[in-house]
Amino acid sequence: MTDRTDFRKRKIRGWKRRVKEIERWKAYYMKMDMEQLEENSRDYVKLWSLSFYSLFTQYSLPFWYKQRIIQALIDVYDSWKKTIERLDEPYYLRIWIFEENIMKSQVVVSYREMLHFYDNTFAEIEKAESVNEKVTIKNFSELIWHKGLDLAAWSENELLEDMNDGIYSFEEVQEIKESAYSTSKVSGELFYVMKNGVVWLGER
Repeated sequence: MTDRTDFRKRKIRGWKRRVKEIERWKAYYMKMDMEQLEENSRDYVKLWSLSFYSLFTQYSLPFWYKQRIIQALIDVYDSWKKTIERLDEPYYLRIWIFEENIMKSQVVVSYREMLHFYDNTFAEIEKAESVNEKVTIKNFSELIWHKGLDLAAWSENELLEDMNDGIYSFEEVQEIKESAYSTSKVSGELFYVMKNGVVWLGER
């Protein structure tokens, strides 16, 4: 028995307002920023501009609300696709849906010298015959989906600092190292690459 309150179970109020903000977010980003794309040869839109972004990174979202978010991402993607196809150039355009943290999801686009910028963002990408029910909506099957792994890297120095700061114990640091998906050396420093969750990549 514990007296600690589980805030995740508290009722989040104001859903109508939050639904309206998703619609405003979508309306704002439906038009691709061609100036940004021309200047950088890539662009993206994330959900972090929502006023309650930080709130929902800490709480479990109801399924129906996740569906609203995913539908908004698909609508933005479809609008961007119509725009970029008119340029008649090779391009990369995808929806990224992060299974464990829907609020990290985004729409990304690149072309010209940045065409392959996102090619190695995720690992073990393979075409998905079916999609986890956590992230499905009515028209999900209209898109082609690939499943990949979102990876996060910790350096040897970062792990040592975290252990010295009391964030991880020695045993926990050893467990992280032993369970690493892979390791790599960059400028002589060893990095431990960890699986950070599943990501779904959608396109038409």
